[in-house]
Parts: sequence; structure tokens; C-alpha cells
Amino acid sequence: MSRKHRWTPPKLSYQATPDQPTVPSWIVSICLHGTLMFCFAAGLQSCERGQSGASEENFRDVGIYVKDAAEQLENNVAEDTAETPAPELSQDNTETVPTEAELAKAAAESLNNIPSDLVKLPDLDTPSVIGAGQAFSMPAPATAANVFESTDGAPVAATTQSTKHGETSFFDIKAAGSKFVYVVDYSSSMGFYNQLSVAKGEVAASLQSLDSTQQFQVIFYNTNYREMSLSNRPPTTWWATNIRKNQARQYLSAIGPEGGTAHMPALKKALSYSPENIFLLTDAEQPIMSAADLNEIKQINRGKTAIHTVEFGRGGNLDVDNFLKKLARENGGSYRYRDVTKFGRR
Repeated sequence: MSRKHRWTPPKLSYQATPDQPTVPSWIVSICLHGTLMFCFAAGLQSCERGQSGASEENFRDVGIYVKDAAEQLENNVAEDTAETPAPELSQDNTETVPTEAELAKAAAESLNNIPSDLVKLPDLDTPSVIGAGQAFSMPAPATAANVFESTDGAPVAATTQSTKHGETSFFDIKAAGSKFVYVVDYSSSMGFYNQLSVAKGEVAASLQSLDSTQQFQVIFYNTNYREMSLSNRPPTTWWATNIRKNQARQYLSAIGPEGGTAHMPALKKALSYSPENIFLLTDAEQPIMSAADLNEIKQINRGKTAIHTVEFGRGGNLDVDNFLKKLARENGGSYRYRDVTKFGRR
């Protein structure tokens, strides 16, 4: 019979194996956390040591106080409604208001104390009478010599004289009215003795006598006619303002002698403006205006316009009743003659 053996548990070996840590993990965790706590405490102590030298005022605890809106409103209302006590007026600091007489006296005394050299005004050439005073005559209009010169530089003689208000003069023919038309021959023959220069100077001087309440037109003619057009506007009668008269002088300076002569078309055009006065100037002996032409002009005009004529001739004025004299006589105008040989040959 076999012998029975008792079972015994195997002996456990506490020898560490490579797969098994020798220190339990919880011990390692405690050590690690303790180390971190130690470092943190050391850091706090270092900060306290660095601030030990600072003054106490630099590290005072402060707070923010939020003022109640209702309280702020009450304070503002109290400040606005607070009455400032009026200063007490004593008898010493009260002033009396000066009267007008006292102020006038004080002003006069102040003016008397100003040195005379400070208030001395320069001497002026002023009229001794205030108001309408004595009437004085305007200077005579610019003469042709002041406006144009002949081609050789010599001044051109002028015959325009001073006129009354509302009146102008053309080669000593004085005429009054509100509308004037100048009809001037500018054919080639008008350049032989500087006739055209003299004529343009006389027109400019006559325009200078007009004022802004009067109107004018200047028509130059040879076989055709040229009406004065200003500011790129259609030809019409222009108000005699300073601007228009300056423009007219520029227009006159651009005209030179050329072509032949035809009186009727330009004269009819001048009558179409219905002026009070027409000044017609020509040196043409040919072509003459026939009796039929003169009668036609008279029928068109019907006595409404005074037609004045100026003849530029060579030599003395012959006592001949030519078409220019008849034209002026039949239409209520005047006639003048000028010897072109006295103007100076071109």
C-alpha cells in the first residue's frame, strides 16, 4: 500500500523580476507630488523676498466704487438749483450813470487833447459846394488822332466837337436821338489819302459821346455791306455801353479798303433799323445815285430818319448840287465836305 503525501503550497520568491517594479507606483506618485508642492512653495517665498524692499504705498489694495445713478442725478440737480448768494452792495461800490451832457463833454475834452497832426487830413481838390452845385462841362470826346494814326505814323486830324448829353457829332454834324447808324464807304479808293483811317477815327470819337441809353450800328460797304456783329451774335443795334464801344473800336481797326462801290444796298439796310439818324460817308463820285434811287430812299424813309451825308473829295468844294446834297436835303439831314488832300497821301 502506497504512502499518501500531503500537498504543500509552492514557495513564493520575492526576488524582483525585470517585468515587475521594485517600488510600488503609489509611492512614486506621492514623491512626485510632494516634490511639485515643494517647488511651488519655494517660488512663493522667492516672490515675497523680491517684494520686501517695496514701499507699502505701492501695494495698497484698491477698489472701484460705482456711484449709483440716482445718487448722481440728485447731486447734479442740487448743484444746478443751488442759489449763489448775491454780493452785498455797499454804498462805496455803487456807481451813478452819467448823463448825455456829461458824456458829450467828456468826448469833446478827449478830442481836444488829440494832437492836431494826427487828425490832419490830406488836401483834396473837392468842390466847395455840397449838392448839385455849379454845372460843369464834360471833356470833349476823344479825337480821331487819339484813336487812329495814318499808315506813315502821322496823326489824323479830327473835327469832332464836344456835344450835349444825348447828342453826338460826326464831322461837325450834331444830332440827338436814341439810335444811330453809321454807313461808311470802304472801297479801294478810300485808302489813297488815308480817308478810311480818318473815317474810322471819326466814328470812334462819335461813339464815345453816346451813353448806355443809346444804340448804334456801323455798316461798312463797297459793292456789298458788312454790319457790325459783336460777341458772335447776329447784327443788331447795340447799346452804347463801355464794353460795346470798346468792341466797336476793335471792329473798326480790322476794316481795310477794298472793292468797288454800291450805295443803295447799304443805305436800305441802315433804314431797316429805323434809327433817328444815319451818317453816310463816301468819296465816290461814281456811281451816282439817280433821281429814281433818291425817290426810292425817300419813299422808304417817309421822313422817319434824318440822313446826314459827308463827302470826301479832292480839292475845294465846288458849288455843285450833287446826289449827296440832295439825299441829305430830301431826308431832313445835313451835308459836309472834306478835302482828302489835306489828310496826307498814303
